[in-house]
Amino acid sequence: MVFIITISAIRLVLLPALALTPQDAYYWQYSKHLSPGYFDHPPLHAFTAWLTTLIFGDNAFGIRFGPWLYGLGLLILVFCFARRIYNPRVGFWATVAAGVTPLFSIGSSILTPDPPLLFFWTLSLYLGYRALTDDIKPLWIVVGFAAGLAMLSKYTAVFLGIGFIPILIISERGREHLKTPWPYFAVVTAFIAFLPQFIWNAGNEWASFAYQTTRRAGEISRWRLDLFAGMLGSQIAIVSPLLFGGIVLAVFRYGWKTLFGKKDFGNLYLAGFALPIMVFFSIIALRYWVKINWLAPAYITGLLAFIGLAFADGKEPRFLKWATGVALAETVLLYIIVLVPAIPITGEAAYWEGWKELAKRVEIERAEFSEEPFIAGWGYKVPSELRFYLQGHPETHSNEILGLHGLNYTYWTDTDKLLGKNCIFVADAREPFRHPEILEKHFERVEEQDELKPKRGGKVVTTFRIWRCFGYIGP
Repeated sequence: MVFIITISAIRLVLLPALALTPQDAYYWQYSKHLSPGYFDHPPLHAFTAWLTTLIFGDNAFGIRFGPWLYGLGLLILVFCFARRIYNPRVGFWATVAAGVTPLFSIGSSILTPDPPLLFFWTLSLYLGYRALTDDIKPLWIVVGFAAGLAMLSKYTAVFLGIGFIPILIISERGREHLKTPWPYFAVVTAFIAFLPQFIWNAGNEWASFAYQTTRRAGEISRWRLDLFAGMLGSQIAIVSPLLFGGIVLAVFRYGWKTLFGKKDFGNLYLAGFALPIMVFFSIIALRYWVKINWLAPAYITGLLAFIGLAFADGKEPRFLKWATGVALAETVLLYIIVLVPAIPITGEAAYWEGWKELAKRVEIERAEFSEEPFIAGWGYKVPSELRFYLQGHPETHSNEILGLHGLNYTYWTDTDKLLGKNCIFVADAREPFRHPEILEKHFERVEEQDELKPKRGGKVVTTFRIWRCFGYIGP
């Protein structure tokens, strides 16, 4: 518990010190357009941000307090879960590993769908394990509700069902539970928890479900080993090399034993919720770019399996200290890179940089108009960051004003109310605006202004192109 308090206190202090990322700003925008559901993600992180900013205000601390709280809860659950399956010593080391892993540490400091997903994912698994091992069948109602809240965080939680179904069928205790109505009640409570996003989809032509399935499938390219190599490298980096290697070894070892050897229930349970995700995204990575955080849920039970395997002979392994030490060093280095502006990094590697300078420049541009212009940007990052940093947090817009899909901005913007108005439009070189001539089709007159090139450590981070656009014609 001392470790959990210490690491969580450090994270809490750092919350306001870290520059607001485009993800923070975009998902904060969700909370400013509160809805039962959204286009690209379910709404639980938006509900959380709405509550925490109501308490602490529209600032970095208020936006990130929810992720921090979920991160604290995750560490407590990891300890309880590992102690339950193995012993308190494994619980301690599993908590340390989860606490210093870059993926979980940095993730608990940024507003994304992942912090609530990981918390409710782990809560569902822990309670499910308790229901099966202690034979507490009514507990399935809470298991289902926690799983539903995980789904209300991110669609990746569908892998909970993919994990629970074979475990209930393969294990003897699972088959006993399937003879009762309680696991089926879990499905009902999961659906009830997920209902807000389902209702939103039903009222919006199932747009979110289609985006995450058919549209993603349509983007799949030919077989590419470079994509797989990129996915593998990013996972090794964000988890840390030794911990990642240990997780893969433990998960596949226990998975193999489940299929062809002795079926130890604890190890079966851990592998059953890690292996499907790891295999699925490894296959997808051969034809599609897998984002760095998509495998995160697999590493929860993966870490527990690795730490449990490390203590299998009852001795405390030295390499475990090396593994967690390397992970800690990597996490500290990442924080230093973010917090020390003298370090010269540019482009996508410094995606949190340049936004304050851009907001100052846009304020100057705004003052040159006789009537207040609306603010828009290419992609979701520019308008999200500008809304946060501009005075008064004005409503901002994205690609939807150009007749293109602007993700959630498409559902937030009534373009009819913008007709005839002037606009300041901004594009960031980190998200290239390849056809700026399109602006001329949607405005009566367009004037490009001087570029803005913010610097970090003496080097240009990115280039912002800025246009004054007059007389909006429509999408």
